[in-house]
Amino acid sequence: MALRSLQYNISFSTRLPWTTTQEKSISHDYPLNVMNESCEDFVARTYFQFLWLPEKIMPLGLFVPSLLRVQPSGLGNTAPHPLHSMLERLLLTTRSVTNKYQVELPHIIANGGGQGEEEESMMWFAVSHEKGENEEEELWQNETWRSKWMERMERREVQIQILLYMLKLSLPGPLPPPDPSSSPAKKRRKIGEIPAPSLEDKLEAFMDKLSMWQLVSTLDEGLLHRNTERDWMQVFCEDIVEPRFGTTVPAQAGLLRSKIFPHSPFSDSSDSENGRATSPDIPAKRPRQNSSATLEQPARSRSRSLSVTLAEEKREREREGSMEASKRRGLAREVSMKRTFKPRERDNSEIERREKEKAEEKERQRVAEEARLAAKRREQSLGVMLVDATPVKSKPTRKSSR
Repeated sequence: MALRSLQYNISFSTRLPWTTTQEKSISHDYPLNVMNESCEDFVARTYFQFLWLPEKIMPLGLFVPSLLRVQPSGLGNTAPHPLHSMLERLLLTTRSVTNKYQVELPHIIANGGGQGEEEESMMWFAVSHEKGENEEEELWQNETWRSKWMERMERREVQIQILLYMLKLSLPGPLPPPDPSSSPAKKRRKIGEIPAPSLEDKLEAFMDKLSMWQLVSTLDEGLLHRNTERDWMQVFCEDIVEPRFGTTVPAQAGLLRSKIFPHSPFSDSSDSENGRATSPDIPAKRPRQNSSATLEQPARSRSRSLSVTLAEEKREREREGSMEASKRRGLAREVSMKRTFKPRERDNSEIERREKEKAEEKERQRVAEEARLAAKRREQSLGVMLVDATPVKSKPTRKSSR
C-alpha cells in the first residue's frame, strides 16, 4: 500500500527567509508529526485533524477524499483494501462516543491533563487556541463554555463516524476475513446470547442519534424555523453524504435521508419541495399517445355510448316486467274471511310452557300446605307439659358430733 501523491508538492529542503518577528509568531507546538509518516499514522492524523480543528480549516467534505489517498499496492491485487484494517481502530459505537465526550474528556480537562495520548494532545491544542471575547481568559476553565464545546465536538464526532462506516462499507475489493476469535468453530455462542451488531447496525445507531437530536431541537425551537431552512444534519446529509455515497452505498444513504428528512402523510407539499427525490416508479408526466389511437378515440367513444344506451333500455324493460308481474300476483291473492283466531305454532308452545309452570307452582303450594298441617297435628297429639317451678335438690343436713 502507498499514499497517492497530491497535486502539489512542498519542498522542505529550502527554508523561506523569515524575519525575526515572523519566526517568533510561528507556532511550534503542533502535536502531530507530518514528516515521514506511515499510512497508519496518516490515517490517524487525518482523523484527528478533521475532528479537532475548525470546519473552516478542515472542511468535512474533504475527509473521505483525504483518507482515499491510501491505495493498495500493485494492480489487480485480490487482497482486501488496506483501509479496512486502518479504519477499525477509529470506529466507535454510540455508547463509546457518549462516554468519551460526557465522562472521559471532561474529566481530563477538569484535572488539567491525562495520560498524554496523541488524541489528548490534539484536544489540548484545539481547546487552547479557542478564541473568546476576552483573549486573556482561558475559555476551557469556564464550565458552561466547556459543556457547550463538548456538545459541539460530540456532534462532529458522530458525523465523522457515519462517514467512516460508510467508507468502510463502500471500499472496493473483497471484504477482509472474519475475526477468528469470533468464529463459531472456535467459540460456541451461549443460548440466549445477543449476537454482535454488524457494521450496518452500528451505522444506523449513529443515524438514530442524529434523528434524536433533530427531534429535540424541533421540540425546543418549534417548526417555524425548520420550515424555512435546513438544519446542520440535513446539510450534512445532502451536501456531504449523498454526493459521496449516493451511488456506492445507496441503501445506507437513503436510510439516512429517511431519518433526517421525516415526511408527514398530512403534508400537502410534494416530495420535491421537501427535498426528497421523487420515486422512479411514478412517472413525471403521461406518455404521449400515438396518432392512430387519437383517431380511433371518437369511434370508440360512440360505440361505448351506444352500448350503454342499449343496456339502459334493457334494464328498464326488465324493471317494468317485474312490476307487472308483482301486480298480477297481488290481484290473484286469496283473502280469508275467517274471524276465529288460529294461534301459530310458536304461540301454542308458549301457552303450553306457561300452563306447565302454573301446574308446577300449584303442586309446590299443595305440598307445602300438607307439610304445615301435618306439623300442626303432631303438636296437638303430644300435648303441653306445664311446670310449676324448677325443682331444687335439698341440701343434706350435717349431724353434730359429740
